[in-house]
Order: sequence, then structure tokens, then C-alpha cells
Amino acid sequence: MTYKNIFWFCFIEFILWCLLSLVYFTISGFYPTGTGIAFTALFIPGNNFMFAAGLFVLLILLRFIGPRTAAVGATVLGSVFNIALLLDIFVYTQYRFHISMAMLQLFFGPAGREIFVFPAATYFILAVALAVIIAATWGLGKLARKIPWGGKAAAAVTLLLVFIFAGYNGMYAWGKFMAVPSVLTQVTYLPWAQPLSMNRRLRKMGFEPASQPYETPRAGALNYPLAQLSCQAQTKPNILVILIDSWRADAFCQDITPHLYAAYKNAPNAFYFTDHLAGGNATEAGVFSLFYSMPYSYWDSVTGAKIRPVLMQELDEQGYQFGIYASSKLNSPEFNQNIFSHIDPLRISSNGNSKWERDEDAQKEFLSFLDNRDKERPFFGFLFYDSAHGQEFPPDYQAPFTPYGDKMNYLLLTKNTDPTPYMNRYKNAVHYIDHLIGNLFDELKKRGLDKNTIIVLTGDHGQEVNDTRNNFWGHNSNFAKYQTHVPLLVWWPGKQGGEKAYRTSHYDIVPALLTHALSCTNPTKDYSSGYDLFDQTPRPWTLILSYTNKAIREENIISVLNNYGGMTNYDENFVPSDKSVSPQALAESLKEFSHFYK
Repeated sequence: MTYKNIFWFCFIEFILWCLLSLVYFTISGFYPTGTGIAFTALFIPGNNFMFAAGLFVLLILLRFIGPRTAAVGATVLGSVFNIALLLDIFVYTQYRFHISMAMLQLFFGPAGREIFVFPAATYFILAVALAVIIAATWGLGKLARKIPWGGKAAAAVTLLLVFIFAGYNGMYAWGKFMAVPSVLTQVTYLPWAQPLSMNRRLRKMGFEPASQPYETPRAGALNYPLAQLSCQAQTKPNILVILIDSWRADAFCQDITPHLYAAYKNAPNAFYFTDHLAGGNATEAGVFSLFYSMPYSYWDSVTGAKIRPVLMQELDEQGYQFGIYASSKLNSPEFNQNIFSHIDPLRISSNGNSKWERDEDAQKEFLSFLDNRDKERPFFGFLFYDSAHGQEFPPDYQAPFTPYGDKMNYLLLTKNTDPTPYMNRYKNAVHYIDHLIGNLFDELKKRGLDKNTIIVLTGDHGQEVNDTRNNFWGHNSNFAKYQTHVPLLVWWPGKQGGEKAYRTSHYDIVPALLTHALSCTNPTKDYSSGYDLFDQTPRPWTLILSYTNKAIREENIISVLNNYGGMTNYDENFVPSDKSVSPQALAESLKEFSHFYK
């Protein structure tokens, strides 16, 4: 097999894969708009180009051994690529997610026979199918040897595919930045698609994303919620959700948060959930999981279709007023394109040169909202404090924890760096936020709102400060308890509070609000991946996501799935473990990624 034969064999495979890729679109739906068609035309060949290039490189290496070795390798490797794609198509048609190494480990593992039960005829059909695929791949190798075109034609085809690949990545980077529905939604269709994203770089260059989606969105194959909500609230309490960015679980205590600690201890209607997990280890995933009550993997789908959470939709339909006040910008991450997409006008940012100044501004504006709203209607409030994320507090603030260092310079930190001054600075920032929220609670009480306002207070994710001396600082780097275990406090008028020690998660908050505050009677599975917060039923597992990885936590074992299908296991301190989550937990959690697709 010559080098020219190898090229045309890979090109034939590439054409075959492009045709097979259309199956994904027949399942998930095409976007008939001009932008949608253009992206589809670039996406299919652009994504398959990577696999064709990988096959080409492998076969070239075999060609160095000899032409016969390359010919055999073309049949073997080509069959492997073809089988993998066809198997992924089968999995996608059944579950709406792509095959991964975790699924293969589950299938071939010791518990596979208990979970996957097939009749004998299935294995016979599978054997025949494999034989047909191998024979067909061998035939494609024969066909490639008959193509007469030479090096110039191969160079022209390669150049065209490189331009298509660059166009696909460029169009996705633009589509993600401008919140183009037909671009964002499609990227989940094909397996292992990892196009270029430049949101943060473009913002640093001074660009701003569109304030509204580029084109009229559609829901596509997303099926959220599974059924229309049935809610008949007789009384409508006010609801206030407060988030503290990077608030780790052990940063709620009498020393660090004296006002909040006293507010919990002195209120008979206050709940403290001591074993609460965020839905992610970064802001996007944490806030998304709280409001949507489903995994962050749905981000592109709901953002592209501009589908707001069922909680926000029901609040709107029941006449609630919205007071949304965040210290950091609500278009970075793009919460203005999903969670708060139907609030007009939406306050995007706060005033101030530092995080603590913007925290103060957000709280001041929220109190102004309370004074100027329609007092005959209930309100939904959202406050998001950011000082702890930047370890900031006013220069004249009487910081109780000393010695404290400068803000973390991640380039200078190592696993041997003493975390104490950085931890003290973090504690001081949380202490300052506690001071602000203490004043907020006093203002709510002055207005009599403490008697009819449900308050939910938690963190979007945690914050690690080299706790395990493995050089982990901040968040979004692992799924240890320091980055995912957050406080959850709830003040609920009319309920008898107390400490709750059973495991809960961000997915459980919306079901509690819809069920007990808005009197919705739907089963939680209609709109949620969680449970009612007050339901003490043991949670068999919890999903926690980052920007790139997915983690399944069962008790204190964490199995992490990366985007390439690999699975690694850790304990809650993120120490590598030889134990993994149970096959049952793995199988059930994988289904959750397709739960809200048709």
C-alpha cells in the first residue's frame, strides 16, 4: 500500500463518516436557518477531519514498516474506527449521549452481565455485523488503490479540509460568544466534538457578546420539562436566593460567619444542611445546577434554545417581581442567555473597581428594589457576592484572621507553599461578606420581610487552599470536598427548622421551592435530576461537573469521567483510590445526561 493509497483510503473513510454523521442530525434535528445550515456544513466535515487525520498518521507509521503492514493496518484500524462510530450511533439513538470508556468498563466489567442482559440472538447478529464491517473496510482499501489521482489532488483536498476545519472552529467560537442557538445546540450532536472557544479572550480584547440571542431559537430535541407544571399556590411567599462565590463548607462557623451563625441558631425556622454538595466545582456548573436542577452538560442546549428554568417560568406566571443583583457580570458566564434570559431589563453588572465594592453596590441596589417594588406582589430576589472568590475586603476592614497574605498568585504557588496566610485572607473575605449579609438580614427584619420570605443561602462551589498539600489552589481543578462541599442554610417561615445531616445537593433546591412554596404537584423527575430538599430518602449518587469533566460521587467515592472517556477514582480528599462507584450508580447517572432529551 503506497502513501497515495493511504491518503485516499482515509479520504474514503472520511466521506463515509460524514454520511453516517447525518444519522445524529436525523435524531436530534436539523436547523433550517441559514446560520444553522452553514454550521452543519462545516461541523460534519470539520469534526470528522480530526479522526481521518488520526487514522492517516497511524497508517503512515505502519507504512514505514512496510506496504503489506500498512495494508493490513488499514483493514484493522479502519474497522476499529468504523465500529466505534457505528457503536456510538447506536448508543446515541438509545440514550442521547456518546459512548465513553466508562460505558465500556461498565459493559465488560464484573457487573456488566447483571446490568446488560441480551438474548443469544443478539450476539449472533453482532458477530455477523462485525464480519460485514471488516469485509467492507477491506473493500474500501481495495477501492483506494484504484484511485488514479496523485499528489496534487491530495494536496488540494488536504488544503480544503484544513480551511473547513478552521472555519468550523472559527464559526463555533463566534457562535458561542454571540449566543447563536443553532451553533450552540448542534455541537453536542457529534462524538468527541471539542471546537475552539474564545469567550474570555474576546472579552479581554474589549469585545462584548450580544445582549440577546442572534436568531430566534427553537427547542430542538430538548424535552425540558418532561410535562407541564401543575401549580396552585394559595399563598405566595417571597423567595430570596443568596450565593457566596467560592464558599466552602467549613467556612460556615461562629468564628468566620458570626452573623449567619447567630441567624441560624436564633431562628426556629432555620435549616442547616451539613452534607450539601454543589452541582459543579466552578461558577457556571454550580449556578446552573441550582437553578435548572439538572447537570451542567445541558448548558449549551438550554442556552442555545434560550429556555429558562422551570422555577423562573413558574415564578413569572404566578406574578412574581424579579430583583436580580450580582456583584460580577451576569453575561460572564452568560446567565443572561439562560437563567435570566426573560428578565427585561436585566441588571448585568454592579458598580465598583473591586469585588467588595461591587458586593456593596449589589446589596444597596437590592434594598432599593425592595423599597420601590409593588408591595402587593411577591418577589424573587437573587444576590450573588463575589469577595470570597477574589479574597477581597476593604483596606480598612478589621480583619480578624492574621497573618494574612496577598491575594493568591497562582504562578508562584507550589505544593510546599504554606496555605495559612492565604486561608486567613480567604476567611477574612468570607467574614466581610457575613458582615454585609448580617446588615441585609437586619434590613429585611426592619421591613417585616423576615416573616414571609424564604431565604436560601449557599455557595456556587467551594475553594481549595492547598488543603491536601497537592498544589490545588482555588477551584475547577478537582472534585475534592474542599471544592464541592458547600454550606446550605434555609430560613423558611412556618416550618420547624434544625440541622439536617443527610446528603443533599444543588439539584434538590428547586424541587423544594416548587413543591412547598409554589404548590406544584408534579413528580420531581418531570423537571429535576434531584430530590425534594426535605425528602430524607438516601441519594444513591450525585453528579458534579466541571467545564471539562463529569464526576459521580457515591458516598465518599468519586469516579471522574473525562471528555475522552477515561475514568479515574478518588476519595473525597481527591487521593487516588482503587475503588470506583458501583456499576449501578454509574449506569443510572449516565442515563441522567439524556433524561431531558426526546
